[in-house]
Amino acid sequence: MSKDSGWIMVEGKKCRIICNGEGGPAVLLGTFPFDTDDSEHIFKRIKDLSRNKAFLLSVYQVSDWGKDFSPYPARNALDGSEFSGGGKETLTWLSGSLIPYIKERYKTDGIYTAGYSLSGLFALWSLYNMDTLSGAACCSGSLWYDGWDRFMEENRVKGKDLTVYLSLGTKEEKTRNPVVSMVGDRTRQQEKMLLNEPSVSHVTLEWNQGGHFADSDERLAKGISWLIETLTASSSHDQ
Repeated sequence: MSKDSGWIMVEGKKCRIICNGEGGPAVLLGTFPFDTDDSEHIFKRIKDLSRNKAFLLSVYQVSDWGKDFSPYPARNALDGSEFSGGGKETLTWLSGSLIPYIKERYKTDGIYTAGYSLSGLFALWSLYNMDTLSGAACCSGSLWYDGWDRFMEENRVKGKDLTVYLSLGTKEEKTRNPVVSMVGDRTRQQEKMLLNEPSVSHVTLEWNQGGHFADSDERLAKGISWLIETLTASSSHDQ
């Protein structure tokens, strides 16, 4: 049975928590407050793709996309502006507010982060900063972010038995922007780095048809359902 909290406030941020049964993984999906609410549609697609397995989807909204999801200060190659690196504050809110809120009220099996574009990069970056996470889905992540190649070379993910999903559109690296065009090579390199991480148990890189803005909801649903399926398969194998 599905349970929907509707939109609620959790320590200053707007959230929606939708459960499909009990005892499954909890997935924290960071978004921006757009005109349309796609959270229910994404939830239903995850439910279909995971064949109705138990999971919890917690969608949370930030007020400033570039500030709240940027991992560290850097130049924005898209428009020349500056990313402030405010992702640290969002990370503090996740670990100190949203995750405790979920753990107090729901029965879950692991906490995962998920996101698209810059939010996808943030979901991946969170694994380098929190040892309480079980994995992440980084869908069409902004791995072209200035300095990310050095960051993943110089840092290691925390936690253990992590499950990581990466995806990218086939046309995303085919752009005239020389910085953004590095996203393909960066994502391939990220997969290789994670495959060599002893704390990572499962990692995959999936290529989707189209550019960056094609079928974002479907890409997110595919990534999150892969996390759910992988967790279920691992649990069955351990028994």
